[in-house]
Amino acid sequence: MIVFQWIMLPVMLILTGIFFQKLKHQPLLRTIVMLVMLTGMIFLVFPDWSTILASYIGIGRGVDLIIYLSLLALTLASILLYLRTVDLQKKIEALVRKDALDQALQEKRDDKD
Repeated sequence: MIVFQWIMLPVMLILTGIFFQKLKHQPLLRTIVMLVMLTGMIFLVFPDWSTILASYIGIGRGVDLIIYLSLLALTLASILLYLRTVDLQKKIEALVRKDALDQALQEKRDDKD
């Protein structure tokens, strides 16, 4: 193993541990993170395997396969974050409307008294 591999493997293990701790109550996301990190560690320790897999799929180099998969993962993550943001905006809007109505009703009751 080269120096880069010796440095990156513990970093990946630490990051995996941090993700596992933060994602206690999200088993699907934990499984996805585990699979991605495990695949990354395997390709880190055995870099030729990515080239073999890429050739089997019809892609020229292993690094190209990793880049394509990374782009796909980043695109998916961006879409999921966008959808989550839209959902949070709708929830905030509903809470603000409810609060505004509650305040208006309270003011109306205060005016009657």
